[in-house]
Amino acid sequence: MKKLLFIAFFALSSIFLFAQTEEELFGSSDDIFFEGDGIEELDLDQNQDSQVDQVKVDLGKGILFQNGSVKVSGNFSTSLSSSTILYEKFEEEEEEKTFKDHIYESLLTPTLAANLIVDARPNQNLRMYTKFGMEYPFTSKAETSFVTAGTFYQVPVGATTNVDDWFKIKELFTDFSLADIAFFRFGLHTVTWGCGYFFSPVSDVINTSSINPEDTEAQVEGSINLRTQITFPGSQNCLWLYVIPSKDFISQDSSQTYLRDTALAGKFDLVLGAWEFGLGAYWKYQNSPKALLTASGSIQKLGLFGEALYQYGSDSEWAESIEWEEKTHIYQLTAGFNYYWKVPEILFAAQYYYDSNDLDQAHKYLTYGHNIAAMVTFSRIFGTNDVTASLFAMVNFGKEDIPQEYQEIAESFGISSYLNAATYSATLNYSPIKEITLSAGPYITMEDLEEEPLLEFKLNVKMGGGQF
Repeated sequence: MKKLLFIAFFALSSIFLFAQTEEELFGSSDDIFFEGDGIEELDLDQNQDSQVDQVKVDLGKGILFQNGSVKVSGNFSTSLSSSTILYEKFEEEEEEKTFKDHIYESLLTPTLAANLIVDARPNQNLRMYTKFGMEYPFTSKAETSFVTAGTFYQVPVGATTNVDDWFKIKELFTDFSLADIAFFRFGLHTVTWGCGYFFSPVSDVINTSSINPEDTEAQVEGSINLRTQITFPGSQNCLWLYVIPSKDFISQDSSQTYLRDTALAGKFDLVLGAWEFGLGAYWKYQNSPKALLTASGSIQKLGLFGEALYQYGSDSEWAESIEWEEKTHIYQLTAGFNYYWKVPEILFAAQYYYDSNDLDQAHKYLTYGHNIAAMVTFSRIFGTNDVTASLFAMVNFGKEDIPQEYQEIAESFGISSYLNAATYSATLNYSPIKEITLSAGPYITMEDLEEEPLLEFKLNVKMGGGQF
């Protein structure tokens, strides 16, 4: 009884303090990106010294070192990709380029990326987890503007400076629990509230980046937050509570923020048979409050999922006025399905997404209006898994012309393909050996559905890499 009272006091006091001033492919579990993410009890022998000296090497399971309480793993990826324009529309005043010109202007992009994961569990009730890595290019250029200093001294505007951004922190958090009922996590981690595959407005509530429809396996960037999971004995139902510190630092040399800018969020997951439903809310001082609903399940072999997000007022409206009156009602709705044929190993997935937010520029130029995305993957062609293929299509209805300056906004959301009113691609993959995969196919983009498309041919070679 004392433990239950302590748990309730801990969760409620955390919320009260800050109130003052987020399975499988299409599941909605909060740990979708971290398989086996909860607190696991360690079955250690009494002879722990021998376990500490034991080194286990198992590349197939992605484990490099394991002594019973510490696990080190990671992944490494390298590739070379090229892109050649086959057809593009030219304005009357422009000189049309020949095929030779396009070959001469073909682009080559090398990719190097590595992540290292350290998962330490010193005892049954404590876990410490970090995931960090590096990406190429190791140095990039950023535009820098300078203010005029004095009457006779002026620094040119538009100068460039090198920025070392090769080191990436993906996750950094600690887990602990109380009485096997309440489980806590504090640190930087991805909150997987949503159940959408190509789009997930619910996932965007707390995370700092969105799903990339053309690379759905890429990890979404999380945020620093305190998560409390309260489970209900005898059921799979649970309550998720979040305390999310602001990212707006008071000064550049400090991580301090105002307490009043801390956000609060909560979500209740209810499991009924083969279906899981989620109901949640998000609140932040002088910002748009949000309410959300998620549902995922299956009917025989057909997987179904959907999300609904209501937002009172746009971010721009709240920036102009903190008064509650005369704010716009904003809705973001999405639904989709997937179906898998075990023989001959074909997966089909499709999703519809509606975004009514035409007030905030990021939504107006990225997802405003009606969006549809679909994908078909063939995991076995010509009777072998060495040859695979995929088809992808994404179309937006209602997008306005996108100014060049908003490309940076799209990149900050982790989504570059939203810059196009339509994107189509077909890719054929061949692995002559396990360590090499060749991919090739056409890539079509349309900035406006009424204009002619841009046709490119893309070639990619993945070499080596994998998990360890």
